[in-house]
Amino acid sequence: MRHDAGSPSSKKRSLRTIVRLPLFLLANVALLLVIGISTVRETYRGWTVDREIGALEAHASSLEGRKTDLELLAQELVSPDRVEYDARARLGRALPGERVIVLQGVSSTATWNGAARTIDEPIGETSDVGTSNPARWWAYFFHELPL
Repeated sequence: MRHDAGSPSSKKRSLRTIVRLPLFLLANVALLLVIGISTVRETYRGWTVDREIGALEAHASSLEGRKTDLELLAQELVSPDRVEYDARARLGRALPGERVIVLQGVSSTATWNGAARTIDEPIGETSDVGTSNPARWWAYFFHELPL
């Protein structure tokens, strides 16, 4: 026996197919939505982690540069030239053939910056406050007492 298109059992079958099709599509859409949201979330998380890794690598390289600078400074501080300079500056000693010049109004501490040795940190006012700067330089280079 054949079922005709107009028979009640074929109508039930087509009705079930019509009802199942939207449910199937709805389930697929929901599944795709869940998968899509998970994918976007994981992609964003990966991007955030990559950005943090980049920031940490930049920070690590800056710390390595600072470490190198500090190592160079430590080597400079223990160099024989630096030790000799500090000893001579603190004790007021001079090598044979050198002249020691004592500057009034300047502290006995000296700073070291590489090959240049400079004395800074003025203590207070000097006795030649009223003397012009060119006159002080003249006196300094030609060993005259300030006016």
